[in-house]
Amino acid sequence: MKNKIKQNTGKRRAIIYVRVSSDEQVKGTSLDDQEARCLRYCEEQGLEVVKVFREEGASAKSADRKVFLEAIEFCRKNRGTIDAFVVWKVDRFARNREDHFFVRKTLSEYGTMLRSVTEPIGDSPTEKLMETMLAGFAEFDNEIRKQRCTNGMLARIREGIWPWKPPVGYKCANHKKRGEKKNEPDKAHEEVFPILQKMLKGYLR
Repeated sequence: MKNKIKQNTGKRRAIIYVRVSSDEQVKGTSLDDQEARCLRYCEEQGLEVVKVFREEGASAKSADRKVFLEAIEFCRKNRGTIDAFVVWKVDRFARNREDHFFVRKTLSEYGTMLRSVTEPIGDSPTEKLMETMLAGFAEFDNEIRKQRCTNGMLARIREGIWPWKPPVGYKCANHKKRGEKKNEPDKAHEEVFPILQKMLKGYLR
């Protein structure tokens, strides 16, 4: 069913958008699980799924996601024929309120309504309030994650550990390729570091 358009049978029509935000999730079953839940929801709601969009290893910090934008463009090209944009959770859609409601408004102009499999959002006053709260919680969660990441990097720098790629003159231990974290400072390159050290000392004289 993935990425195939079915013949119109007179039912309300929907597209599904699923996303994971890391390579580790892509290797697991998260994408398939989201898709299965969305397909089940559409079946229960009498929605004909015409296309499934899968975004692998992408963050929702902004609306700038390739497959996500393709899904929006699909709704534009099929304006008035796609009734629902189905996601597993609102936080799969966008990670800040501005993006969320801008894209939701855009979809509404195409005749497409956002629907969440796991959350009670919709067009009633109560459902709109719930959607506003969920979008706010998604943004809050994203900001907390960013703050923790920044604090973690600063803590490592204070410990003498450079959390990024080693500067010129230091060896790269390829921790990232091995799926490991740096636990000690980068080691100086035996040949390159002395040359740089000599050049800097000469410059400072």
